[in-house]
Amino acid sequence: MRALFFILVPAGLAVCLCVLPIRAQPLGGVSGAAGPIRIDLSVSPQPGDIVINEIYPRPFPSGSEFIELFNRSVHTFDLQDLTIRDASSSPFPLSEEESAFAPGTYTVFVADDIAFSNRFAGVPYIAPARWASLNNGGDAVILESGGVVIDSLFYAGSTVEAGRSLERIDPGAPSDPYNFALSIDTSGATPGAENSQYAPDVSGPALSFVKAFDDTRLDLYFNEPVRTGAIFPASIRVENLVAREVQTLGPNRLRVFFAGSVTGASVAVEQVSDLRGNISERVSAPISYRPVLRDIVVNEILYEPLADDYDGFANQMEFVEFVNRSARRIYLDGIYRTRDPDEYGDADTVRVQGRFIGLEPGEYLLFAAAGMENENAPVVTGKGLTLLNEGDRIRIHREDGEVLDDVRYDPSWHHPDVLETRGITLERIDVDGSGNHPQNWTSSVGPDGGTPGLPNSIRIAGKDLLPERGIQITPNPFSPDRDGVDDIVRIRCTFSSDISRIRALVFDLAGNQVRRLVASRLVAESVELLWNGRDDAGRRLRTGIYIAFVEAYDARNNVMDVFKAPIVLARRY
Repeated sequence: MRALFFILVPAGLAVCLCVLPIRAQPLGGVSGAAGPIRIDLSVSPQPGDIVINEIYPRPFPSGSEFIELFNRSVHTFDLQDLTIRDASSSPFPLSEEESAFAPGTYTVFVADDIAFSNRFAGVPYIAPARWASLNNGGDAVILESGGVVIDSLFYAGSTVEAGRSLERIDPGAPSDPYNFALSIDTSGATPGAENSQYAPDVSGPALSFVKAFDDTRLDLYFNEPVRTGAIFPASIRVENLVAREVQTLGPNRLRVFFAGSVTGASVAVEQVSDLRGNISERVSAPISYRPVLRDIVVNEILYEPLADDYDGFANQMEFVEFVNRSARRIYLDGIYRTRDPDEYGDADTVRVQGRFIGLEPGEYLLFAAAGMENENAPVVTGKGLTLLNEGDRIRIHREDGEVLDDVRYDPSWHHPDVLETRGITLERIDVDGSGNHPQNWTSSVGPDGGTPGLPNSIRIAGKDLLPERGIQITPNPFSPDRDGVDDIVRIRCTFSSDISRIRALVFDLAGNQVRRLVASRLVAESVELLWNGRDDAGRRLRTGIYIAFVEAYDARNNVMDVFKAPIVLARRY
């Protein structure tokens, strides 16, 4: 087509009217924009005036590579002034003749005009005389005018998918990888039209994750690139502790230094701006701390799941549940689970994939076979999970290899009354007690054979240490009838010495010893023992009154403590 090309000159001089052939670009993806198009020869595109809006590196099953540009300025430019190149090629012109690129419109450049037309019929395009292939493994697209970079996009191979373009999300935001996403259009791309992922950013940044790097340093992660140079120490606070230094680690990541130890639950940052200028007056996020020994422990195990499609019961998947027993939020980055190593020192390993996973106090983490879903807890899946029915070892490690908990379970830990243990989990009774003490484990009474992602059906919670020397029995009476209520009695003692050797027994009212809880063990100032209402042979005892007898001797100071207390064993009817 032909269009009028006007040149405005000062008054008193001749006015030249030139008529030039141009290829007008569609407005908003609609071809055939009517009316004359003015090209202002006095204006050259500046960085950001024209942006790379969509690229199609891997056509499938047919089509052509293409690059779509968007003019986000208020000026009309001549496409003949633009060149483009990739990471390794020299610049080549996008148009061989003068062509108008109007404000608010798209121009599509294609590698193969026939293949493009067959794939996206009716969409206007320009086919440059040269083309630098868009590499599927990652590449750069660099747009220039007169040697000045107008826009550039560097994409990774991991972001490329066959048959789907990479679309710009916000035309006003920088050309960073975070501002591009795979097309969700049914055709896989939107050349010459508004992107399916179009979502202009009109809100300020958010603080998405905070990790305690050590006692005095925090790593802050924002949900988008921010103007890190405009964030000052005085604007960052953990409760009453103010930062003393801020270090930029990336476009959306800061390391913050404090003069004292960081112990608070959350951090707040004031006056945070993204690269588009959207400002958040105040953002905050909980602090996730690095786990230490026994912060996270094994809490529930299903080693022999139901897996028969014809037994009338829902199939299960084996799993190991861990719980955060600490009083603070911990992060799971790099956490992994292993079993016994082989003769070469190698152990089956399942790792937490991804980043920015925090676990609040009392929350659960599941390591499970592939395909398990749980709405109450994050699930880590992997082929190396397999648990042995005859017993196995479960260890959970920090990212540096430090062991956080180590449990070697045995099928004998099931409750003696449970004759068929398939499909029944082992539940830890007391998360603060030993993970390798058989008395601290029992069979679940959950309706589905277990309680993954939920509190154990049989557990001890809400413990209070005795403030002074003595013995305490709770609950009393107790009813070991496997209904999940008061099935276990706790015998808690506080002694006169900081270290003692104890013996703990249970007698009936006739003076007969029915259970030996502890034959001889060194303990600290306080101890908690559990009894399930059975004798030393594992038999259920009759209802009635029993006597807990605990003696502790400190040989260093020749101090003896002897405690006796009644225990009422009852049944529910």
